[in-house]
Amino acid sequence: MKFGNNLRIKTATSWLPPGYETVEDAVTAGKLAASDVERLGLTQLPVSAQWSGPEMAVSAARDAISRAGWSPSKVGLVLHTWIYHQGHDMWSPPHYVANELGTPNALSYAVQQGCNGGAMALQVAATHLAADPGLGAALITTGDRFLPPGFDRWACDYGLGFGDAGSAVLLHHGDAGPDDYALVSMATETAAELELMLRHGDDFSPTPLWHNEYIDLRRPKKSYMAVHGKEKFSEIASRSIRKVIVDSVHDAGLRLDDPRIKYIALPRLGTGLLDGIYMPVLDEVLKAEALWFGAVTGHMGCGDFLANLADLRDQMPLEPGDFALVISGGAAWTWACAVVQVPEERIPEGDV
Repeated sequence: MKFGNNLRIKTATSWLPPGYETVEDAVTAGKLAASDVERLGLTQLPVSAQWSGPEMAVSAARDAISRAGWSPSKVGLVLHTWIYHQGHDMWSPPHYVANELGTPNALSYAVQQGCNGGAMALQVAATHLAADPGLGAALITTGDRFLPPGFDRWACDYGLGFGDAGSAVLLHHGDAGPDDYALVSMATETAAELELMLRHGDDFSPTPLWHNEYIDLRRPKKSYMAVHGKEKFSEIASRSIRKVIVDSVHDAGLRLDDPRIKYIALPRLGTGLLDGIYMPVLDEVLKAEALWFGAVTGHMGCGDFLANLADLRDQMPLEPGDFALVISGGAAWTWACAVVQVPEERIPEGDV
C-alpha cells in the first residue's frame, strides 16, 4: 500500500506506569523459571498499580496532542486497540478515549487484530485519511494492563513477558509544521489457518476463562505443535515476514539494500523468539540495523508498533531523508511492515 509523501505521522508517544517488576523479583517469587530468563532478554516489566488500559491510552494520547501543539478538535477519527480486559464488560473503550480527550464527535471504533492491532489500526486510519481529505487527523491508541488472576504476565505465553502501557500516534495529511515521519508505505500478510493455534484441543466455551483459571496460550499452542509440528508455523511466519518487508520496501520505491534505510524496529518479543523467527529473514533480505526496544518494557501487546515509532525517534540518530522500517506481528495471524521517512523539511525541535 503506497502513501508516498502524502500522509504524515505528526508524533508518536508511549506512556508507562512508574511501577515495575524485575526479572529477579519474578524468579524469586516463582513466577518465572530461571531457565527462561535468557530467552526473554528482559530486565523488568512495567506494572500498573491503578491505571486501566484505556486510562493509559488516554495518557499517551494527551502527551501526543500536547507534543503536536494541536487542539483536540482537529482529531476526526479515534481508533483504539487492545488484547486484554479493558476494565468493563460490554463497553466501548474507543468512545471512552474520544470523550476523555474532548473529541466526543470523532468517529470512534475498535480495531482488533491481536498484537498486530497497532499496525493494523494505523493502516485503517491511513485509508480513512486517503479517502477523505477533509477528515483532519486520526488518533490511534493502544492500552493494556496484564493483571492476575486472569493474566500471568510472565507465564501466559512462550518467550514473552507482558508490560502494562499505553501508546498513541497522530496521523494527518501534513501541513507547514514539523512531523516525526512521512508514512511512505505499509504491507500486510495474513495466515488465517493459524488461528487454530490459540484454540487447539479446546471446544468453544460459554464464558471467559472456561478452560483455565488464567489465559494460558501455551496449552493450545503445545497441543497444536504436537499434531502439526513447529515447522509449519516457522515456515509460514518466515515467508510472511519476508513478504511484508519486501512488499513495503518495493511500494516505497526503494531497493532492499538502499543505504538510506537505516533501521528496522522489531516487535518487543523475547530475544529467543526474535533470534529464531525474525533475524534469519532479516539477515537474508535487509542490510538495515535491527533494533529491539523491549528490555525494560517487555511485550506491550498492540502497543509495540506505536511505541517503536516513538523510541526510534527519541533514541536513534535519524537524519532528514533517512528511512526506517517498523515490523509487527500478531496471533492469529497477521504481519505488517511500515516504511517511514524523516521528512526532508523537518524542523529541529528546538526551533519550533
